[in-house]
Amino acid sequence: MIKRPVQALLLAAAMLAAADRPAIPWENRLRIGQALYRENCSVCHDIDRPQSKKSGPSFYHLFQRAQMPIARIKPGRDYIKLRVKFGGALMPTFRTWLTDRDIDILIDYMASK
Repeated sequence: MIKRPVQALLLAAAMLAAADRPAIPWENRLRIGQALYRENCSVCHDIDRPQSKKSGPSFYHLFQRAQMPIARIKPGRDYIKLRVKFGGALMPTFRTWLTDRDIDILIDYMASK
């Protein structure tokens, strides 16, 4: 019972700390996004080739596509953010260890590929 209030307090403190951080220059933002991608996404998703050899779909030129590989809708930042935060049928949720800012940076990196 005590764990939940402590977790909520820690999460609130982390969110406040993230809100106070200054903007990240674009080139550093892409490097951070690449690191986030490698740590969290590269196990299941390719980003440098059109056809994935992994369990998840490829993110190669994702935002230039007419539709997502599985969802069959036009790729958009909001949809990608929801998928990263809340997962999907086979995809785990990342909302517990990636902040909204981390996810935005990750999406910037994906959009640059």
